[in-house]
Amino acid sequence: MAKNRNYPWYEIERVSDLRNMIENSGSRFGTNPAFLFKKEGKLQSISYREFKDGVFALGAGLLESGFGPGQRAALLSESRWEWGLCFLAVACTNGTNVPLDKDLKAGDLRFILEETGAQVLFTSARYLELALELQAQLPCLQQVVCLDRVKPPENAAGGKFLSLADLTDAGARLLKQGRSRFTDLKIDPHVPVSIVYTSGTMGSAKGVVLSQHNIVSNMTDMCQAVYIDAKDLLLSVLPLNHTYESTCGLLTPLYRGSSVCYCENLRQVANQMQEVRATVILGVPLLFQAIYRKIMEGVREKGTGKFKAAKAAASLSSALLGNSARRFIFSAVHKKFGGRLRLLISGGAASDPEVARLFRTLGIKFIQGYGLTECSPILAVNRPDFFKDDAAGYPLPSVRIRIAEDQEICAQGPNIMSGYYQKPEATAEVLRDGWFYTGDLGYLDDHGFLHIHGRKKAVIVLTSGKNVYAEEVEACLNRSPFVLESLAWEGPEAPSGKVDEVHATIVPNREEFDRYCKEKGLQLSDQLVEDVLKQEIRKQCAVLPYYKRVRKFT
Repeated sequence: MAKNRNYPWYEIERVSDLRNMIENSGSRFGTNPAFLFKKEGKLQSISYREFKDGVFALGAGLLESGFGPGQRAALLSESRWEWGLCFLAVACTNGTNVPLDKDLKAGDLRFILEETGAQVLFTSARYLELALELQAQLPCLQQVVCLDRVKPPENAAGGKFLSLADLTDAGARLLKQGRSRFTDLKIDPHVPVSIVYTSGTMGSAKGVVLSQHNIVSNMTDMCQAVYIDAKDLLLSVLPLNHTYESTCGLLTPLYRGSSVCYCENLRQVANQMQEVRATVILGVPLLFQAIYRKIMEGVREKGTGKFKAAKAAASLSSALLGNSARRFIFSAVHKKFGGRLRLLISGGAASDPEVARLFRTLGIKFIQGYGLTECSPILAVNRPDFFKDDAAGYPLPSVRIRIAEDQEICAQGPNIMSGYYQKPEATAEVLRDGWFYTGDLGYLDDHGFLHIHGRKKAVIVLTSGKNVYAEEVEACLNRSPFVLESLAWEGPEAPSGKVDEVHATIVPNREEFDRYCKEKGLQLSDQLVEDVLKQEIRKQCAVLPYYKRVRKFT
């Protein structure tokens, strides 16, 4: 669907920086819940006013403890509302956040902390022991702050360990006494607010330097493209150290007055959707593919004929009565999702158009976007009423995109990073002539939508001279319910030194194979898996030109 290239952007209220944003939201949305969370098994909430007061109190406490403008504070924790509290408090002191991937090995964490010279490390009780071990190894790490109320561990260095509550309480007392150091501090939106490390180990990882100006511009652009408001509740399922989640799943809802609830366990997504009655979910294709498969599994059990009849009725009713008709016809499915789910936003990789079409059939809008950490992160996004399922999205209002001669996607905009931390050569490779070179290949169609071929470095050049984009092949393979994940790669070299054919590595979907064997009365075996995958690869690759089809798999 791309009916109107001039589909209007939503009107928004501008903010100058993140402190301005959270101050406005605290005042404007007051008692509305900013976050929902479980405590002792019960669902509780913290209001916008309470959250804003907490951010300011923690910021004041940080300044008093010696942390200040230009210094770095790292975050090592599972996703929870206190992560956002710490991130924004650091931003409100003109400090720089260093979000850490909790799944990294200790050596990789030590490398990042040492390279950035982090003075403070916020962590949860779950990672406290690791945090203290890192502190003992790094002279720069002056303070470990635990998000939970715990007794100081025996190996905690004297005066170098605090609880978040103690630091926040100290700051609140300062503000109550009228101490004005925090409130008088002027925010500079152009200094680094976050150094986000891309994937890679030790020296190969690069720290992307983003400012408040970068992030705020992307946050407001997203709100011009996709409408959310104070009636929405987002179920957060992605790690907060990813810019996609921190910008779109944390800061954007806080800017718009929505509520956020953090998923405790990915296996419990469906249960939590029902419990909190989420309206919006940000995710990756793998998550939505899993939900799609569960729905289709139910369809097969009840008979595809009934589903087709309901689908036809929904299409007819929707044309006459709008999207509410679809929601009524498929009310049983909506009940399993909590009854309020209205929008799914996918990012991180290309989504299967079939998945998008199914959710829309059910009356749930589904869109995908495209971006990179270096872009804060969004460059283009489809919109609920202006989209193309085979496109990565339409460029955001502040973003300019052009396609280089070799089809590489280049971008300009206020959301583009200033560079990689302490890596001028790597920065110069991607920031040239005022443009950011993404490393992705693609094109802009006649309606202005951006389409992605794949990574520039992932092009398979065949003996014939034809190019095969690995992501295109993988997208076809991943449509099979028997394929959990896939990786397309170069086959053996021909005498010319070029590649003869496309091969793939397949991760089988064990749940689907178990269901298949139970349904057919078969015994699961390696040979059965191989035979079924051969058929599925042949079937899914049939839509591709002959030279792009997978010849062998492992």
